[in-house]
Amino acid sequence: MTNNFNCIRTAIGSLPHNDPNEAVELAFKYFPEAPAWPQLPQRDFRERMDIQYSEPLPGLMIDEHKKRASFDTSLDLAHALTQFFEHYLENDYEFFRISEQYAPGFHFFVKALKNGAGENALYLKGQITGPLTAGTSLKDETGRDIIHNDTLFDALVKGLVMKAVWQIEKLKPFGKPVIVFMDEPSMESLGSAFSAVSAGLVSEKLTEIADAIHQAGGIAGIHCCGNADWAMIFNAPIDIVSFDAFEYMEKILLYPAEIKNFLARGGALAWGIVPTSRFTGNETAAQLISQMEEGIENLQKNGMERKTILRQSLITPSCGMGSLNPQKAEAIMILLKEVSKMMQREL
Repeated sequence: MTNNFNCIRTAIGSLPHNDPNEAVELAFKYFPEAPAWPQLPQRDFRERMDIQYSEPLPGLMIDEHKKRASFDTSLDLAHALTQFFEHYLENDYEFFRISEQYAPGFHFFVKALKNGAGENALYLKGQITGPLTAGTSLKDETGRDIIHNDTLFDALVKGLVMKAVWQIEKLKPFGKPVIVFMDEPSMESLGSAFSAVSAGLVSEKLTEIADAIHQAGGIAGIHCCGNADWAMIFNAPIDIVSFDAFEYMEKILLYPAEIKNFLARGGALAWGIVPTSRFTGNETAAQLISQMEEGIENLQKNGMERKTILRQSLITPSCGMGSLNPQKAEAIMILLKEVSKMMQREL
């Protein structure tokens, strides 16, 4: 199914605020058409993307003092794993809920929706950490990436599946289509000399999560804030591909055939054209649109219609804003609004 996003704007997820109520208000204010619940990594280390979706993984230990999480594979995890997979097979998504301690932004977001916020929204957006990033961020007691432990990595992926499904089920009652992004900053390392992970394994796990999102009635997206194996991503059963159009546009444009097929089957591009880490405050909407237009013209030269591209596009920041300060984040959101509005005028 084709979703005509028509250059509406949405967020990648994280904001630099400590007050979840304030962050939620900003989400509805600056992303009214597709508000995303805010992750707040500066509020608590449990909101970092390597930990936020880790409840209730067997063998995972939270170190409050060092503010980190790791698996202890020296423990006898047989019973815990059996129970974990039973809950998964029973589709017991409540077992996999994200608690308020780990994501107050989600719970305040739902509360705001119940109180009437987002009535004019066209979509609601959630997010999880992608399987590659989660599998290489979480480690065992020896420091080995958990992606290399077949059993625990399978549990990790199935946990992510259910975190996505839980979000969809909680947001469904508000009557808007639900988008869930898989955030994959580690995708840039795939295929490099520093990665022992196969592209085939990553593709399999992305497909597993995307299929579950679809089965739950959601829209599956992926966000990569660097370079990536774009051919693999565009060929995966993903509905939205989010990329850093400010710094990496030339990389994604190396795959015109894959993009053309992706758009033809109804896929959408989320152009991360407003910089985050590289934001200076001197950028203007006109400059960023000019840069985006170069990419659109390139796609047109490769046989894609301009109207199709614009209809099947969203506008976003280039990455999450959780590491910034609140003033810079709000300046980025204001600029993003200007870019989106100017692009929508054509439509």
